[in-house]
Order: sequence, then structure tokens, then C-alpha cells
Amino acid sequence: MSTATLFPVPDSSAPGPPASAPSAAAAFLTGFGATLLPLVAGVVALGPAWSSSAVQTWPVAGAVVAGWALAAAGWLHSRGWAPGAVLAVLGVPAAVLAGTAALGWLAPGGLVLWGPVGAVLTTALAMTVHPSTPTAHPEELR
Repeated sequence: MSTATLFPVPDSSAPGPPASAPSAAAAFLTGFGATLLPLVAGVVALGPAWSSSAVQTWPVAGAVVAGWALAAAGWLHSRGWAPGAVLAVLGVPAAVLAGTAALGWLAPGGLVLWGPVGAVLTTALAMTVHPSTPTAHPEELR
């Protein structure tokens, strides 16, 4: 009878990484989630709030999206993002939606939906380009 196992058993005497040190991938995913989760929660909360609103006009939609953008900018700044990066991830979706609204292709409800969703997607894209962006330690970015 053979004593070999189907799967190799790790050698407990071999040195390895400390148990308390997270891997780089785990740190990245934790930072990624911690940055995006509040933004996604805000987008999810806007849907029912807008649907239950009695006044769904362009000025109200603009105020709602501007308020969300200010809250998102504050959150990203508190996570250590540079002001230019915050402006880029919030300004690009606004510029794209301004064009579609000017052409009449966008309703006020579409602005309330796609403005924040576009900003969250742009934020996620920016974090994949600069992996150090989602850290909670601004001193590491300087």
C-alpha cells in the first residue's frame, strides 16, 4: 500500500510569507472595493429616490447629479486621490452626457442614472490604470 497522497502536503517547516501580511492582490482588491462600494451604494440609492420624486425636471436632475458628484469628489479626495484625477473621473462622463442632452437624446431621468454610473465606471477604469490610486494612505501617493 502506498503512503503517497493525491495532493501534495505543504511542508510546515518551509519559510513563507508572514500570516498577517496580505498579498499585493488582496490589498489591491480591498482598496478597489473600499473605494467603489460607497459610490455604487450612492448610485443604487439614487434610482428609487428619483423614481419616487414628484418633480422630474432638468433643474432638479442637474441638482441631484451635482450633489452626487460633490459627494463622490469628497469621497475620492478622502481616499487620497489627487484633485486632477477626481476632476477627470467626474468630468468625462459629464462632458459625454452634456453632448447627448444637447442633442435631445437624454431625458432628465437618464442624466440621473447615467451621470453617476458613468462616473463609477470611469473611477474603476482609473484605478486599473493607476493601481496605487485606491489606497487609503495618501502619503504613499506622493
